[in-house]
Formats: sequence, structure tokens, C-alpha cells
Amino acid sequence: MKEHRQQHKTIEIQHELFNDGGKSEKYRSLILGRPGFFRLAAYELVMLLVQDMPGALGLLLRSRLYRGLLGRVGKNVTFGKGVVIRHPHKIYIGSDVVIDDGCVLDAKGEDNHGISIGDGVYIGRQSILNCKNGDIILEDRVNISSHVTIFSASEVRIGEDELVAAYVYLVGGTHNFSDPTLPVLQQGRTSHGITVGPGGWIGAHSTVFDGVRIGRHAIIGAGSAVHRKIPDYAVAAGNPVTIINKRSVEEAAPEQPAVTVGVIAYNNKAVLKETIDSVRAQDYGMISEIILVDNCSPDGSAAFIRERYHDITVVSTDANRGPNPARNLALKSASTPLVLLMDGDIVLEKDTVTRLVEVMQAHPGNGIAGAQIRYYEDHSRIQYNGAFIHYAVGASMNTMIWGKPVQVEAIPGGTLLVDRRKSEEIGYYDEDFMFGWEDGDFSFRMSLAGYPCLIVPEAHVYHRQEKKGIRWIDYQVRNRWWFMLKNYRVRTIVVVLPAMLLNQIAMLFFFLFKGQLTPFARGSWQVLTSLPAVLRKRRAVNAIRRVRDRHVLSSRNIDLLGDADSSTAVRAAMRMMNGLYRMYWVLIRWIVN
Repeated sequence: MKEHRQQHKTIEIQHELFNDGGKSEKYRSLILGRPGFFRLAAYELVMLLVQDMPGALGLLLRSRLYRGLLGRVGKNVTFGKGVVIRHPHKIYIGSDVVIDDGCVLDAKGEDNHGISIGDGVYIGRQSILNCKNGDIILEDRVNISSHVTIFSASEVRIGEDELVAAYVYLVGGTHNFSDPTLPVLQQGRTSHGITVGPGGWIGAHSTVFDGVRIGRHAIIGAGSAVHRKIPDYAVAAGNPVTIINKRSVEEAAPEQPAVTVGVIAYNNKAVLKETIDSVRAQDYGMISEIILVDNCSPDGSAAFIRERYHDITVVSTDANRGPNPARNLALKSASTPLVLLMDGDIVLEKDTVTRLVEVMQAHPGNGIAGAQIRYYEDHSRIQYNGAFIHYAVGASMNTMIWGKPVQVEAIPGGTLLVDRRKSEEIGYYDEDFMFGWEDGDFSFRMSLAGYPCLIVPEAHVYHRQEKKGIRWIDYQVRNRWWFMLKNYRVRTIVVVLPAMLLNQIAMLFFFLFKGQLTPFARGSWQVLTSLPAVLRKRRAVNAIRRVRDRHVLSSRNIDLLGDADSSTAVRAAMRMMNGLYRMYWVLIRWIVN
């Protein structure tokens, strides 16, 4: 685990209360962690009305109203009475979760990601999850008993199906005390983090200290002080803890499925060697073939690969009509059930394929597992991490970057592992989509067919940065309408149409201000002239649909890509529109089919 040192970055209550600034600003910084009068007003109103409301009505209202405050809330989430929430936009909760009375979810921090709670988690009453500029990750089906305290100054992760008994304290950080001349409180903190499980049990009244890793299916006896690494399947107890037994287990290694790698290249000759070499360096032992699909590159990419790599199959499209025909050619040319599609300017980490295959094996009903795309120039910066589809046809970027895969509805086409049979079932990529929504349409149809799409934050790839401006306006305008008219049910289209029209009017004024009215009008006209073809495609989508629209659409904030939001006025307008969209979604969600 990486050491994480905290000096002044740790947000202390005293610092927030007594620093310069008005009382409202201090309170907002301490409780909300981000500016905005309307955010503060909404938080105060919701907490005032329902935080301590007793009975079934309180449970119902909290489950509905807390959704608008938190970063993400899944289905069937129960919040008990008196639950305290701080920095709510950094709290992400899965489905079928119970958070009992009096719990504290405190995601405070200046540059942390916050609290992530997986599906099926139970958190017992009076338990505290306390971030001090760190992260807390509870994976699926973790069971936290009452009066448990989890403190994190870097990262505390508890694995799937772990049982944590009452009054356990996980101390994910410690104070520096190396200088005897200074008070300990003035020497900052050091944190190495804690990793626990999966599948084990920590007994009541135990303390787990910073820097500890507790292995898979390990058991910690009650009252233990865990200061050292505990191996997988060990039984340990005592103060200090000692290993007293080992649980015998035999695990068969899962069979590795064969994978085809399809590289989609257009004018990538200068960087293709690094791309191909990163594929050949994978630690996954079952890559059966590499196919390069050259999208009519004029720079000689296909000839370069044929001359240098004789074991790579090179196929070419007859014309460059965007990436989708090339992706389909790779899928149809592959001989394996799983196909890794990647762009020609992507560089893989050596374990990328392994991590994506592991997720597909763990979730056999899924259609796609996508990699987290980071900038080639700065490996610490995330470029794409999947997105949710806003009901008004916009992208809401996924900000959850912990190790647990996250279900999203839009997977970026840069690097994704695809179930070839399921892609055939949904009709492959739509080759009429070009330069906008081509990735989102494919993964959204996969979700509609009942094959969830997961982004895998631990599968890293690196993409060379391109200048992002306002490009292909006519395609962007046209494809948004195509996406809705093709994929939404009729009733959904009717009820979301006012929001779409508001978005269209806002775009009209934006492009008018940018001097781009002509391509905007051209894209709008193309929507009208292409209606018969779009309606034919609707029939194919309805034939594979198994999931309702409201289960794959969201009301999260629409994020503008590129430099479209570089203007202060544009950002202010988007905040206002996103607020309107959320209020309208509350009214129509129950109608959406």
C-alpha cells in the first residue's frame, strides 16, 4: 500500500469553524464541501424535514430525497433515522443497502474520492465511516455491525462478504510523533491504508491498525489488536495478534478464455509500435490473435504492420466512415468469444486484459467490460471512466474510480472487452453513427438487452491527448436525436421531449454565439430527413429490449466535454439547467416506461 502523508490537507473541524470567512461559508465547507447556495438550501431542507422523521414514512422519504444529495444511490436503499451525511456528493451507494439509525457517513476531504458502498451492504446502528481526506470502500455484501468505526486518511478497503463485528475500530492512519519538541497534533498524519478480506470475519472489540492487510477468508478473534499482515485463510487472535491456525482450502484456478485483440487504426503509424508492443507484453496467456483493422489510413499504417509483425492479421475497410464499421469488422473477423477492441493510439498496462477478463468471468451476464482511460502524458489524470446516460440525452461522467467495477450505460470505445455473441445479438455497432454517440449507442443497447456494462477502474490504459474543441456539430446534433428516437420507448420520448427541446434551444443560442449556426441547422435538418430509417431501427431495438428505460437513464448532471464549458456563463447556465432537469425528472420518472 502506498504511503499517504497528510499535513495541512486534512480538513479539521476546528480549522473549518475558525478560519476566515462568513459563518455560512464555513458551514458549507464543513458539511457540503462545495459551493452553491441552492445546494446548501436543498441539503438543509431535506435534512430538516426527514433526517429524524420516525416510522415508515421517514424511511420512505429518506430513500427518495437523499438521492438528490448523494453522488449515487442504487435501488432499494434504506436510511435509518438520524443518519449524518457530510460531503454528500462524494458518497456512492449501491443497491439493496441498509444504513441503520445514527450512522455517520463523513466523506470530508480536499482531494479525496470519498465513500463507496457496494451492493447488499449492511451498516449497523451508530457506526461511523470517517474520511480525513481519505477513501473508504465497502465492497459488495459487507456486513458492518453496530458501533463500528472506520477512519481513513488514505484508503481503507473491505472486501466482499466480510463480516465486521460490533465495536471494531479500523484506524487507517496515525499521528506523526517523531519530533519530541512539538505537540503531536502539530506534526500531521501518516497513512498507509488498510485492506481487509474478502470473505472473512473480524471479531468484536478488535482494533486494526494502519498499514495492515488482512487476507482472504481470514478470521480475527474478538478483542484482538491487529498490527501485522494476516495471511489468507489464517485464524489469528490476541493482543498483540498472533497466528493460531490456518483454514485448509483448495482452490482450482479458473480456466482462461481465449481473447482476440482488435486494434482500430487510422493514421496511427507513428505510435502503432508502442500500441502493438503493449498488447504483446500482456501477462494474459490466452490472447489467440491480434487483428489490425486499418480504416483507410493514408499514412501507410497497414503496410507498416505487415512488414514488422508477420503474426498480426491486417484487414482494411473500403472507406473511412468513422470507427464503427472498423469495429464491426474486427468483431466479425474474430474467432474467440471475447474480443478486446482498442484504438490505435492506446497503450495498455501489462495486466489490462487480465483485469478485464476477470471481471467478465465474475459477471458472466455482462456484455462489456471497459478500461479506465488515462492521459498518456500524465498517467495520474483520468480522461474517460465511463458515463451514465442523462434522460435528456447527455453524458454524466462516472466519478467513481475505486477498485470495484461500476455499472454504467456508456463505455468509451478506446479499450473495451466485448462478448462477441451478445454484440451480434444486439446488431453490432450502428454504422450510421459517426463522430458522436457511436460508443454510447452500442453500450446503451447492450444495457437495454439486459447485458450490463461495467467500467473497471483498475484496468488502466493510456491515450494520447488531443485538442478537444467544438467539432462535428452537425453529427453531434443529429446523433443526439437519433439516440433518443431509436432507443427510447414512445412514452419515454413523449415525457422527456420538453427537456430535449429546452436542451435544443440552449444549444441553438450557444452555437449562434459561437458562429456555428449553419452546422447546427444542418444537423437538425438531417434528423427530419432520416426519420424513416430511424423508425426502422426502432423495431430492431424493441426486439432485443429486456430492461425499462427508467432503469438505464439518469438525472445526474450533464457534463460538457472538451472546452465547451470553458466559459463562466456556460457553466452557470448548465448548473441552472441541471437543476431544472432534476426537478422535472422527479415529476416524470414514474411515467417513464
